Amino acid sequence: MIHVSPRTAVLIGAGFLTGIGAVFQYLLTEQPYLGPVTMAALVLVPAAVIAGAPVARHAAAALSRRILSIEVLVTIAAIGAIYLGEYFEAAAVTFLFSFGGALEGGAMRRTRRALQDLWHSVPSTATVVTEAGERAVPIGEVQAGDTVLVRPGERIPVDGAVVRGESAVDESTITGESVPGEKAVGDTVFTSTLNRHGVLYVSTHKTGTDSIVARIIARVEEAQDSRTRG
Repeated sequence: MIHVSPRTAVLIGAGFLTGIGAVFQYLLTEQPYLGPVTMAALVLVPAAVIAGAPVARHAAAALSRRILSIEVLVTIAAIGAIYLGEYFEAAAVTFLFSFGGALEGGAMRRTRRALQDLWHSVPSTATVVTEAGERAVPIGEVQAGDTVLVRPGERIPVDGAVVRGESAVDESTITGESVPGEKAVGDTVFTSTLNRHGVLYVSTHKTGTDSIVARIIARVEEAQDSRTRG
């Protein structure tokens, strides 16, 4: 059974009415009149109201903060089109704007899920190498300058530089590049990237919220939040 959210159902209904209204207005040469209102208006005005109601709510909220937002302009355009008898234009502009907002919202949700997956890919522990040997340490306790051992098939838990060993590292979580890059002494490696086949010893530069992964997530979330507020 397909689950459809209330917002999606409303959008589908508005799109259906807009399509029917377009047929009445542009494809039927003769339309029955009910007083001064055509059949197209009877379909397209409700479509504009259904699709435009969420836009109008956002517009009212923006005006209450003395902000001339895009929602305000769309609402004014839709009301003006209805007033001038351009019913299809009113329905089309509100439907297309709401449809675009739905697509953007879906993209933002997918981005947030991808960011969550990226953050969850960061190891919770690291194997720190000391003079006394190797020990597993919670990632929050790893300090800059600590040497971390990364075995084949493990994700690198810190940002740092290779001080010993050679390997191919899959950096697709950071760069999107699908081909692993060769890493040797002196090369920089990043949190959440995957060590393919060699043993690496990495001198820690940054961990946790200071790592490049955390900074990427923070920047993307800031951009999304600012766009939502705007």
